[in-house]
Amino acid sequence: MMAEEEEEVKQILQKLQELVGQLYSFRDCYFETHSVEDAGRKQQDVREEMEKTLQQMEEVVGSVQGKAQVLLLTGKALNVTPDYSPKAEELLSKAVKLEPTLVEAWNQLGEVYWKKGDIAAAHTCFSGALTHCKNKVSLQNLSMVLRQLRTDSGEERSRHVMDSVRQAKLAVQMDIHDGRSWYILGNAYLSLYFNTGQNPKISQQALSAYAQAEKVDRTASSNPDLHLNRATLHKYEENYGEALEGFSRAAALVYLSCLSHCSSVS
Repeated sequence: MMAEEEEEVKQILQKLQELVGQLYSFRDCYFETHSVEDAGRKQQDVREEMEKTLQQMEEVVGSVQGKAQVLLLTGKALNVTPDYSPKAEELLSKAVKLEPTLVEAWNQLGEVYWKKGDIAAAHTCFSGALTHCKNKVSLQNLSMVLRQLRTDSGEERSRHVMDSVRQAKLAVQMDIHDGRSWYILGNAYLSLYFNTGQNPKISQQALSAYAQAEKVDRTASSNPDLHLNRATLHKYEENYGEALEGFSRAAALVYLSCLSHCSSVS
C-alpha cells in the first residue's frame, strides 16, 4: 500500500472512531444535555442517533469497507442499545476472524453474546481478549460474567466469586480513576459477602468501593443498581436509615429508566 493510501485509510478510520465515540457520549452523557423530563425519550433518541451515525459512517467508509477495524466500529455502533443485535454479532465475529488480536472487537462481541443470554460465549470472548492484551474492559466484564456462569456446586460457585473479586481488583489497579471498575469491585465484594457468611469486613470493602465509584465518576450517582446494592448492605448491617435512603433513590432512578424503556417500545 502506498503512503498516500495508508494516510487516507488512517484518516477514514479516525473519522469513523470519532463518529462512534460521539454516539456513545450521546448515550452515556444524555442527561447532561437533557432534562429528567426527557427520560422517556432516551432510548428512542439513542436509536435515532445510532441510525444517523451508521448513515454518516456509510458515507465516510469508502475504500476501507470490509476491513476488521471498520467491522469493529460498525458492530460497536450497532451495540450501543441495550438490545441484542444479530447484525452486530455478525460483523464483530468477522472482525475477530480477520484480526484475532483486535481486543476491542472481542470485548464488543462478548457484550453482544451477553445480551443474547449466552454467558459461556461471553466468558470465552473476555478471557480470550485477555490472552492478547491485559485491559480493564475485559477484566471488568470477566468479573461480572464469572458471577453469572452456571455452576454445579457451591464450591464451584465460591471459586467463581473469588475469581470475580480478583479480576475486579486487577481492573481497578489498571485505572484507579475508572468509576465502573470501582462499582464492579463493589458488586464482587457484595457477592462475596453473601457467599461467605456476611462478614462485616467484606461489607465495608464493598461500601468503600461504591463510595470510590461515586468519587471518581460523576455518572455513578445515576446508577440505580449502585444505590440498590449499597442499600441492601446497609439493611443487612442494620443501618436502616441509610438503607431506606438508598432504596428510595434506586426506586426513583428505576422509575425514570422505566419511563425511558416504555416510551421506546410504545
